[in-house]
Amino acid sequence: MRMISFLLLATVVALNIAHPGNVRRQRKENEFNKGWATFLDDEISEFHDLPLTWALNTTVPAWLKGSLVKNGPARKQFEDDRQYSNYLDSWGKLHKFTFNEEGVTFSGRMIETGNYNKSIKHGEMVPTIALAHIVPNDWTLFEVAEAVVNSYDNTNVMLWKLGPADKNVGMYIATTDYPYVHEIDPDTLAVRHKWGLNQLTDGMSLGSCSHWRREVGTDNSLNFHMMYNPLTLHEEFALYRFGNTWQDREVVGKFVMPHNSIIHMFSNTVNYAVVALYPISMDFWAMANHKMHPFETIKKLDVNCQFYLMDLRDGSVINGFESDDPSLIFGTHHMNAWEQGDEIIVHMATNPWNAMAEYQDIENMLNWQETGGDEADWIMKKVRLNLKTREVVVEEWPNLLDVPMLRTVDFPVINDNYVGIENRYTYGWVSIDYWKQTLVKKDLDDSRNDKTWSRNSHYSGEVFFVPRPDAEAEDDGIVIAIIFDGELEQSYLLLLDGQTFEEINHSYLPVNVPFAFHGNWFPELQ
Repeated sequence: MRMISFLLLATVVALNIAHPGNVRRQRKENEFNKGWATFLDDEISEFHDLPLTWALNTTVPAWLKGSLVKNGPARKQFEDDRQYSNYLDSWGKLHKFTFNEEGVTFSGRMIETGNYNKSIKHGEMVPTIALAHIVPNDWTLFEVAEAVVNSYDNTNVMLWKLGPADKNVGMYIATTDYPYVHEIDPDTLAVRHKWGLNQLTDGMSLGSCSHWRREVGTDNSLNFHMMYNPLTLHEEFALYRFGNTWQDREVVGKFVMPHNSIIHMFSNTVNYAVVALYPISMDFWAMANHKMHPFETIKKLDVNCQFYLMDLRDGSVINGFESDDPSLIFGTHHMNAWEQGDEIIVHMATNPWNAMAEYQDIENMLNWQETGGDEADWIMKKVRLNLKTREVVVEEWPNLLDVPMLRTVDFPVINDNYVGIENRYTYGWVSIDYWKQTLVKKDLDDSRNDKTWSRNSHYSGEVFFVPRPDAEAEDDGIVIAIIFDGELEQSYLLLLDGQTFEEINHSYLPVNVPFAFHGNWFPELQ
């Protein structure tokens, strides 16, 4: 039923009101934002195994074997004049870079979901649930009803592997925060199947998490669903453990949520899942008054941020962690978490409370005016949760170089061999005024060693760190980034040394890659 019964009930009282138009501001081109609009353009072409040529006469390490697959928006408009107003609604596309003895190849394909294919077939945008309003004309009342039936199936955030690093065992899935995933063929990048919980046996899920987690020391995957209980009229946080397939799953544990909360990511230690409940909520019952656009129902609650720990061994829950620190009003991404004595340590990117709706608004992205700021709007924090006293201590990220932007990192990634245990290094992304972008290597033990990489009017996003096999040093590996050269208006693949953060090589791409979200490295895909 795909939540249809729930959403139809809300749609009964839908109001046929128009969304107010955005005020356009003319962005002035400068040395930092050349080609920025082109970086956000649609790119929908399908291609496979295009060979790439390195630009420099430097050796790419022979041990780098596998595939980086990035997921992200690539289509905001079809053949009609309608388009999505929020970049997060753009339809997802997978880009795969495969490294082996023969070199590196490049593939790309739209994630051809049921709703995406309907729009292709009809030659126009078919009504679906969209996070934000449609421009220039939002859904009519009749289209809202059609959108409820079509629901939402745009899995445009990440590609994850269920099971071990074995191409023949397990399942590759495209994910989002909506409670469905698409199984993907790793060779053709085609959609094989859509998977979700069984509403009869599992219950009704109102949301899940794009960022699946690997249980430490296993091939298991962890993820949660926010389940609506029709008997109590409350939501329950349910953590699931998955084996090699979607069907191979079990409930680790549950707890009743004191309120609905937007939770984009959680983290895990060896023994605990670490969950932050922010005082930021979506009012699902108010969606009917907003053409079924959940981002238009986001509100700030008059409560504190609360942390919950779920024991992965028995599902028991430790609560009572609460903080009124203003930085914890909302957060997007967790860097890592680990156990340290009587404490749980978690590093996380904190954000303005309306970041999910406002930052990816396309009008904001295209027409932002330069502020002259020297740091981004999000701030990394170290949070200490005391298991005995339930005290929550929020600390600043170390910044001995006293460079403001070095504490305003998002998309933090680490050496995945250190997930759930203490790590020293993280790699991330700083975006000031959207288009002043810098890649960062952060040394949490001695921030005097922090390093950066940037070029004016070159735009990136999340990077990925691939450790050298059998390396002893945590940062011994390669950082892979997809960069857009705004002056040439062309994307390129960039390799950086994980230790020195200096360029190893780069290769300009025959097809551009729009601003993408998250990627993963699959050593088995060679």
